[in-house]
Amino acid sequence: MNQNNLYIRAKEILEELLLQADTLLNDHNNLIVPSSLSKEETDTLDIIIETCEQRKAVLTVLITLLSYKIVVPTQDIRKHQANMEGGFSGRTFDTQIITPFMKENGFPAMVESGWLTRSLEQNRPYNLNFPGKITPKKTKTAFLEVLNYIEEKKASANDYLIYLLQKLIIYREEHQVHLIVQPLKDKKVSIQEIIFILEKHFKLCSEVGKARLPVLAVYSIYECIVSELNRYTSKKLQKLESHTSADARSGEIGDVDVLNEDNTPFEGVEIKYGKPITAQMVKDAYEKFKIYPVSRYYLLSTVYSNDEEMEKIEKVIFDISKEHGCQVIVNGLLQTIKYYLRLINDTDKFIEKYAHYVEKDAVIKLEHKRIWNELVSKE
Repeated sequence: MNQNNLYIRAKEILEELLLQADTLLNDHNNLIVPSSLSKEETDTLDIIIETCEQRKAVLTVLITLLSYKIVVPTQDIRKHQANMEGGFSGRTFDTQIITPFMKENGFPAMVESGWLTRSLEQNRPYNLNFPGKITPKKTKTAFLEVLNYIEEKKASANDYLIYLLQKLIIYREEHQVHLIVQPLKDKKVSIQEIIFILEKHFKLCSEVGKARLPVLAVYSIYECIVSELNRYTSKKLQKLESHTSADARSGEIGDVDVLNEDNTPFEGVEIKYGKPITAQMVKDAYEKFKIYPVSRYYLLSTVYSNDEEMEKIEKVIFDISKEHGCQVIVNGLLQTIKYYLRLINDTDKFIEKYAHYVEKDAVIKLEHKRIWNELVSKE
């Protein structure tokens, strides 16, 4: 089976199994249907679901391997890299099929691939003695035991996947958080109040994933201004989904990019959370955009640079302007959003867009969503 046909078949199988899982739950009042799986097996799979929000990579890799086993039954799925003898590229299969499937169905998902996690990307088969530092220990044990059941005890990848999909449907329903915006719209909150809520949202959320929030805020305000300001006539905003890999690999110049009609960069924004902009950061940014006719490049941070560093930054900015012509702007993140909010016709649009991206983005945690709803409800 060639790769294209393999991918097509994998998509078909996943959709078929998801439909089966959903039908089983509907027919049995949302209770998992007893199957041929032993209690030992279901208990092991349950551990993967219990920790799926914190260990999305483990869940993603397991779903990938089980799916591949169904499509290619002869494959030893523990050999998850193509450079292993008898191996295959689990990461490619995940990136092309599994992670998009998880996102589309509202299941816990990685931004790009489970194999970007160091503990899982090691060039070693997933045998019971796999050395990767997967935590907590019970999750690592469960993950490796499932694969051992499949390859050594000839367990059914199909049954395992249907069971996991039933559990994921239930998990999704129990943990789904819809972000609210209506209280803010009803009150017609001021721009200053919007900035206050954003600042509180950034600060109150736990560290894991919170750096993504300012990116979503800036992207949301750019969605508003690109459609309204004359400066961006004939320009387009690069899709947010494309900002899931390092800029050096993706070929993009910032966290948010505005493109010309020919898809060359017109304007870029790099966003830092909790880190002041330094002269070296400006130099590094220049390396990313110097080959393009970029008009402006913003480096925004939630933390201000000190006076000494700003002197160095201003010299670098002057040199870039003289050599390239691009206007580099270093500024505060919230101050920039505040300025743009003053330029758009309806600030409710910004609130709606930000809430939408926080609700849908794969990096954002449930806690981040709940905090937003609490903040909005208090207003």
